[in-house]
Amino acid sequence: MRVLLLALGLTLPLLAAAAPAPYYQWQSKIDGTIICRQSSPGHGWERLSGQPFRDLNCTMPASRTERPSAIPGFRPQPGR
Repeated sequence: MRVLLLALGLTLPLLAAAAPAPYYQWQSKIDGTIICRQSSPGHGWERLSGQPFRDLNCTMPASRTERPSAIPGFRPQPGR
């Protein structure tokens, strides 16, 4: 029983992987200005599209989940 609890205690943290929140494009309802933020800037803004982005400039789409190379069987693909 102790071995099982020890094994569970050691493997459980490996399952918890945190990732940054995606960025979205937001458009002003007043003058049409477009900005890139992770959360809503306020009441006068609406999300331009539902597509998430990985970077602060909203140029790289978040098309797939980034996984660390320490996971067995994972090989990063260049250009994605």
